[in-house]
Amino acid sequence: MTARPGVSVVVPVFNGAETLGDTLASIAAQADGRGPFEILVVDDGSRDRSRAIARDAASRAPIRVVDGPRRGAAAAVNCGVREARYPIVAQVDQDVALDEGWLERVVACFDDQAVGAVQGRYTARRSDAFFSRVMALDLEQRYERLSGDVNHVCTGNTAYRADALAAVGLLNESLGYGYDNDLSYRLAAAGYRLRFCRDARSRHRWREGWSGYLTQQYGFGYGRLDVVAAHPARFAGDDVSPLSMMSHPVLAATAVACVLISMTSTWRGVSGAPFVWAAGLIVLGLAVERAVAGVRAWRRFGDPAALAFPVVHLARDLAWVAAMAAWSTRRLLRRPLTPSASMTPRAVPE
Repeated sequence: MTARPGVSVVVPVFNGAETLGDTLASIAAQADGRGPFEILVVDDGSRDRSRAIARDAASRAPIRVVDGPRRGAAAAVNCGVREARYPIVAQVDQDVALDEGWLERVVACFDDQAVGAVQGRYTARRSDAFFSRVMALDLEQRYERLSGDVNHVCTGNTAYRADALAAVGLLNESLGYGYDNDLSYRLAAAGYRLRFCRDARSRHRWREGWSGYLTQQYGFGYGRLDVVAAHPARFAGDDVSPLSMMSHPVLAATAVACVLISMTSTWRGVSGAPFVWAAGLIVLGLAVERAVAGVRAWRRFGDPAALAFPVVHLARDLAWVAAMAAWSTRRLLRRPLTPSASMTPRAVPE
C-alpha cells in the first residue's frame, strides 16, 4: 500500500451523546496503517455523557480528548486544529458517520498541492428518521450537479490542508452557522482549490421533529445573512446553495409582506385583495417548484420522503424569513456578532 500523509480528525462535541459513539467508531475504522492517524475530540462543555463516551472510545482507538474554549463551534474546531499533529486536518461533526473508505478517497485529492480543502458527500438512508431523510435527499439532489472543483465545502465531513488553514487564519469564531462558507470563500480568495469528492460518502443525522428542524433552519438562515454581510458578492449563493435555493426565502418574505400590507389596507377600509392574490401566487409558485424537485428526487433516489419537499421546505422558508427579521433587528440595534445568535445546541435528553 502507498503511504499517505498523517491525518488528524477533529470532532467538536457539545451534548452529542446520542450519536457520538457511532461517529467515533466510523472514524476509527478509517485507519488502515498507511500513515499516522489521530482523532481529537474537543469537548466544549457537554452536560451529557459525551466525555465519558469519548474516553471509553479512546481505549480502543488513537483518541485524545481536549477541553474546548466554550465560545461556539468554530472556536472548538480551531482549538482542535491547533492541537493537530499532522498536515491533513479532517473535521467531522458529532452526528456524522463516515462510510468505509471515506478518508482514503478524500486524502487522495490532496495529491494536487493546490488543493486546500476536500468535502465528502452526505447520502440519504431509508433507515433514517423522517427529517434526516428529507434533509439528506435535498442535499443529494444538489450534489448531483457537483463534480471536481467547487466554490464551497461544508464542514462536517471535510478535510483541509493544515498550512492552508493557517494561511487564512483558521475559522471566524464570531460566526455560528456559515463559518464554513466564510472559510471556503477565504481559502478560494487565497488561491486554494476546493474539491468535492463524490465517492467519499457519509451519513448525517440531522435534528428531528418540527421543532428541531425549524430551529436548525432558522440558524442556517441567520448564519447565511452573517456570511452575506461579510461577503456581499455571495448574495446569490454558491455551488452547494445555488440561486434557486437562495431566492426562496426572499420570495417567501415578499409573500409575508403582501399579507401584512393586505391586512393594513383592510384595516384602513381599502381592499387588500390584490396583495392577497400576489401572496397566494408566490406561495403557489414556491410549492410547485418544490413539488417538481420532490418528484425528481423520489424518482432518482427511490425514497418517498422527498414528496414532502413542498410542505417541509415552505416551512423552511418561513424559518428563514423569521431569521431575516431577527438579523435585521440585531443589526439596527448594533448588536455584536455571536455564534449563539444562529447556532442553538441540541437539548440534553431528560
